[in-house]
Amino acid sequence: MTLSSYFIYLSISIAASASPGPSVLLAASNGINYGREKALWGVAGHVSAILLLAIISATGLGAILLASPTAFTLLKYIGAAYLLYTGIKIWRSKSAVFLPGPRQAQASAFKLYRQSFMLALTNPKALMFFSALFPQFIQPEKALWPQFMLLAATSLFNAFFFTAAYVFFADKCKNRLAGSNSSIWFSRFTGSLFVGFAGVMALGR
Repeated sequence: MTLSSYFIYLSISIAASASPGPSVLLAASNGINYGREKALWGVAGHVSAILLLAIISATGLGAILLASPTAFTLLKYIGAAYLLYTGIKIWRSKSAVFLPGPRQAQASAFKLYRQSFMLALTNPKALMFFSALFPQFIQPEKALWPQFMLLAATSLFNAFFFTAAYVFFADKCKNRLAGSNSSIWFSRFTGSLFVGFAGVMALGR
């Protein structure tokens, strides 16, 4: 892989990781509701799912899955259903947002990890991203695994960096919203976005 090719992939990866999406939105919501220390467990879940999707794509399973309309449609609807479920939970959690004390600590670190992991894993766009891009940047005449590891490591770093940045930013902003009606509207806005993401995913081709 040439240096210029790598910088093209790096630019694409940065744009994909920095752009707002379900995982980034969930990370920000966790940062506001539970603080950055606990919300970082959600970031770890997101990064773990990205690693698994990258491995699936690199081993060819991603291409097989995307070549099967039935399998891809099933994955798409599972992802849409999970987005809808997450959106409804966030909408209904408005009474617990920004309340001090034990209620903010209700969600365990493992629960936040699992939620973010499942959200990223059931997003077919991430699988499409790796399955479509990896072949464009890997030179088949050279050793494949070092190239895969470089591309995967780049995506993992960007996924962690930008998702964690949203967590830290949200954690900094939560004190400005505490004790106001903004907490209710934030939950409703975030939950509505997740429902919208679910609709787009379910209806998208």
